Amino acid sequence: MPRLVRRWISIAAALVITLIILMALGFYLAVRFLPFQASELEKVHQPTIVYAQDGSKLMSLGSESTDLTYAQIPKNVQNAVIATEDHTFWTNSGVDFRSLFRSVFVDTLSGSLEQGASTIPEQLAKMVYLTDEKTFTRKFEQIILGVQIERNFTKQEILAMYLNRIPLGEGSTGIEQGAERYFGIDLKKDPNKLTLAQAALLAGLPQAPTSYDPLQHKQAATARRNQVLENMAHWGYITESAAKKAEQEPLGVSYHSSSSEDGWSTNPLLTNYLLDYLNRHNISPEEVEQGGLKIYTTISPAVQDAINEVFWSGKYDSDFPGPTSGTVVQGAAVFVDPQTGAILGAAGSRKQGYTPLGLDRTYRASSPGSSIKPIMEYAPALESGKWSYTSILNNAPQDFGGGYEPANWEVGGPSKVTLQYALEESQNIASVWLLQQIGIKTGADFAKSDGIPLTSNDYQHLGIAIGGLENGVTPMQMVAAYTSFANQGIRSQPYLINKIVNAQGSVIYHESPSQTRVMSSQTATDMTRLMQDVVDYGTGQYAKLSNWGVAGKTGTVQYDSGLNGSHPNWIRDGWFDGYTPTIVGSIHIGYDNTDATNHMTMTPEDPSGNAAQIFHDIIALALQNEEPQQFAEGPYPYITGTADGINYVGQQQTQTQHATGIQGLQASYNASSNQVSLSWQGGFPTAVTYSITRQAVGAGATADEVPVGETQSTSLVDSSVQPGQVYEYTVQATDPNSGQPVGSAATVTVQTGGSKTPQSNGTGPGNQTGPGQSPPGTPKPGGPGGPGGPPANQPGPPNAPVLSPAQGPHRHDKRH
Repeated sequence: MPRLVRRWISIAAALVITLIILMALGFYLAVRFLPFQASELEKVHQPTIVYAQDGSKLMSLGSESTDLTYAQIPKNVQNAVIATEDHTFWTNSGVDFRSLFRSVFVDTLSGSLEQGASTIPEQLAKMVYLTDEKTFTRKFEQIILGVQIERNFTKQEILAMYLNRIPLGEGSTGIEQGAERYFGIDLKKDPNKLTLAQAALLAGLPQAPTSYDPLQHKQAATARRNQVLENMAHWGYITESAAKKAEQEPLGVSYHSSSSEDGWSTNPLLTNYLLDYLNRHNISPEEVEQGGLKIYTTISPAVQDAINEVFWSGKYDSDFPGPTSGTVVQGAAVFVDPQTGAILGAAGSRKQGYTPLGLDRTYRASSPGSSIKPIMEYAPALESGKWSYTSILNNAPQDFGGGYEPANWEVGGPSKVTLQYALEESQNIASVWLLQQIGIKTGADFAKSDGIPLTSNDYQHLGIAIGGLENGVTPMQMVAAYTSFANQGIRSQPYLINKIVNAQGSVIYHESPSQTRVMSSQTATDMTRLMQDVVDYGTGQYAKLSNWGVAGKTGTVQYDSGLNGSHPNWIRDGWFDGYTPTIVGSIHIGYDNTDATNHMTMTPEDPSGNAAQIFHDIIALALQNEEPQQFAEGPYPYITGTADGINYVGQQQTQTQHATGIQGLQASYNASSNQVSLSWQGGFPTAVTYSITRQAVGAGATADEVPVGETQSTSLVDSSVQPGQVYEYTVQATDPNSGQPVGSAATVTVQTGGSKTPQSNGTGPGNQTGPGQSPPGTPKPGGPGGPGGPPANQPGPPNAPVLSPAQGPHRHDKRH
């Protein structure tokens, strides 16, 4: 061998030896001087505590219990765990160097940290002191702590502490709780009752409690149990014949309630949702159920209790269509604070068919049906400034290209409708036509900015106007999208966790509000008015709540609309997405697997009506102790939302052709309150914003004009005047989107502290009103006795067509 080669080999060998010496020295110093809190291992097992938004305790996960002693733990359990998790436990020093070097080599080559190589002391260290985070630094800490544990405790103590803390699924932590949960065995009273097969089952769970859950995944649990038995035979703890015999035994598991009441018993819907939510944010159920955490959530007890009552108690089963036993219509609900996005309550299941850590339907995607319409076409149309609630839409059956011919839910509907009617009565054809007019890209881009997930294929067809999305949407996505309507155009991202604090007092996770502007405040207000009409007069009437403002939209999805309409009465999904001034909610109902046997129907009620009723019952319970609130602007006039609305709009447009300015402006001064009250009539066929200014006139007055305010109503009170002055007020109508003046202004002069001298110079005929603009004291148009309309037995708006009772506010048996 050449001298140069030997020299390089010697240098490399010296470097390796030096590196090993340095690593050994570093390891020794870390073990010798790194702080170690042995007392943390000796603490009684503490459950994880979950707190509500107001700081009150919601529930606990796991239970506080006295740990089993080493002598109380069945020998079969000890042997099964050691054979499976750390077969050199009794002989190693806390570090399995052979496995460690193997895992470092594999992880380095793969670029991952999936190789465990953890001894029982190391696993115990991770459970007590660390998290599930996978980094090389965290792995080094785990090894050091494992050695520290070996130095401070006996093997028997270490094994007992480990077996008292391992996660075993279904809300159980430790062998004692696991034996009680799956087999109903109290190990403190009868430690010898657990069979070999049962011990092997429990020993196989810690690696993946959810995947091997014997209640949910019997086949996987059986295979894992049998592997543990083979491990025991391989390492000499049992004979091969004993292993084979135990492998033939049935699992023999069933769910047994814990002797202590934790979240799985007291609040199962929230527990399931919370653990799923955290798992989606990289905090596993096992980490939560190991205990010792304090989880501070955004949950409102009033809202969550209301959801639990409707989805779990059985008292509201009639809200859901279909049977109440066997395979039932499933549901999901999520409610948030629109201003922050804080999740106030949620449920991903009904009681029937509920399974711990089972399917969370708040994240299950399906077609939104017509509940997407406000987001996909109506809001972007209004945002453009080219459309209003009185705009006329084409609702006649037609081919939109490529043979696409959507149909309305009723036969023989009006061929032309107001935009208000089209949304209020969920007209499919008019909605598709509207998206065509504004452009697919305009509508899709708007929806995407509101958090609706869209694919490139979704941008290629008009079917998205009525819910035909390639991947569908989830209730979580819909509730987030509707926050922009309730929050002045700003979308709030839903979040559940304020912070999570571990047993050492460190914050290991936190969230905060995240918001994005989607539309103007004016568009959000206009959409809220439109969706109040949906609830007051249209397809969402079951959601209506006395004394509270409620807005929202229904959605219905046919089961086989693509199969030549052979079963038009079969329904796949029912939705209601809506809000009050303080809370936004999304409700979805439907079978998990819709087929010819399991499907909803349009009779006796459209399922979207059921969803609206569920929404109503939840908010009625949740808000019962709160002061009722209304939206800043009420619903649009009832008349323009009827089939005859286009005739009324046409009449009003004819009447106002020459009424291009403010009419009948009057001002009066109240000396006792030192206020000037202004009122006028608007002569405009579409909605406008009124801008009011004033300036002092007369001797000694300056010519400066002072802004007083803006309003969409036809009256205003000025409380900032000075007594003994003469003021000239100007009222100018402006376009709510562009801010540009509309028509001519009007002025009036008033003296504070003296007699009033109204002198209006507004032009055009007086005493005229456009749709939705009535003189002071005149009731808003509407159905007899209906919200926003005149009281019973009172006349409707001037020149309004006479409506028969059938044309007044009423429910429809069919909804879309």
